[in-house]
Amino acid sequence: MHRFEGFTQAKNPHEPESNEDRLVAVPGRLFAVIDGATDLGGLRYDDSYGHQATGGYLAAQAVADAISRMAAGPLTELPAPEATIKILNQSIASLYARLGIKAEEATAGRHRFRAGITAAFICESRLRLIAIGDCRARVNEKMVLVHDFPSDFVLSLARSLAWRRLEAQGIKADAIRPVARALIVQGLARDRVPPQGLAAVDIEAVRATVLADAEVLAACCGDAARVDAILSAGLAGIRADPDRFNASTLDGVSEASCVVRSQDFDLADITTLELASDGYPAPGRTASIVAWEEGLAHADAVDPERISSYRSTKGRSGEFFGDDRSILIVTSGRH
Repeated sequence: MHRFEGFTQAKNPHEPESNEDRLVAVPGRLFAVIDGATDLGGLRYDDSYGHQATGGYLAAQAVADAISRMAAGPLTELPAPEATIKILNQSIASLYARLGIKAEEATAGRHRFRAGITAAFICESRLRLIAIGDCRARVNEKMVLVHDFPSDFVLSLARSLAWRRLEAQGIKADAIRPVARALIVQGLARDRVPPQGLAAVDIEAVRATVLADAEVLAACCGDAARVDAILSAGLAGIRADPDRFNASTLDGVSEASCVVRSQDFDLADITTLELASDGYPAPGRTASIVAWEEGLAHADAVDPERISSYRSTKGRSGEFFGDDRSILIVTSGRH
């Protein structure tokens, strides 16, 4: 596999330096897409990897640096998935140490940096995909190693339902957007005061609909108690305890190696390999950057707020995309 192309863009197209995604390409050895994620407080830090940078930016850079070093020389064998994740997780732990962030502070969630990754290591005639988090991988235009966080199903539906109730009050999208976001960040626990514009009756209606939704229940293995726990915790609670909610990523403090996913392939069987971050709401129709961008453009045209056919925990706002996005495509060159 010797031809590759990549594309990455920050959700704010005017601030490319804010992009928390990373692409890594070491032809013949390693290809990877890394998706950094900032703590909900959006705190800024100074480090050798960046100044006044977000935790997601620094985490992605640390992971990119660590995995690049793994492929700095010829690979004599494919790396073990669990050992790989431990190396990458340690790179974030080392980042905390440089910044003077104690492990208990990171574990509590306020200073927890996170990153997901999908990586392809190549050794002789074999390729090994290693992934953690919700970055995507396609081989010959078929999805592999798929993982969707259960909380995304639960909270994206809650956000959509709350949006509709606010919209029915005549509230405009610009005013709805922060309220709907605040709701899923703080969670829908009955003992919490709802964000302005929503009342207890709205919260109960949203909870009831989400708890009865077939797709949500399927994502949570039919466990209504699990759905209820996610609703109550919100994004803040989930990020404070990701292991409990099956939302583990690289974060320097979690035992992430237990949730790593991997799959091996014969290089001879691969025509196209696509690695993408979750900034793309849907995969491309074909293995090309143009196709992936067309898929994004379609989602932006029919559901820019991500409250219907492309439900998500965040949507597009004007010229700002819902998330950073990256795509790396490798082809064999065979016709």
